[in-house]
Amino acid sequence: MNAGTVARRAYSTARAAIPPTIGSTKAIGSPKDAARMAKVVNFYKGLPSGPAPAARSTGYQARNFDGKNSNMTPVFQVIGGVFLLSYTIDYQFHLKHHKNVAHH
Repeated sequence: MNAGTVARRAYSTARAAIPPTIGSTKAIGSPKDAARMAKVVNFYKGLPSGPAPAARSTGYQARNFDGKNSNMTPVFQVIGGVFLLSYTIDYQFHLKHHKNVAHH
């Protein structure tokens, strides 16, 4: 096969894979399908276009993480929580160990 035949086959295959224009009501056979397609086109025309507005955070995230308000409070809260959890677990194991035995 020469290069011209390969190029012609590639072009015809690619052209066949491209569907007709979705928004065109003339590309559809019956009037019933055209009316259905018009509803779809109107639906998509009604959707907002452009970039979405920037989301504003509220509550805990706005107080501690965003913008000028960012601080180290969450880090200290996590450290404190881990300390309390580990102290509670250690205390319970200590009580279980010394339940019926005299303290060292």
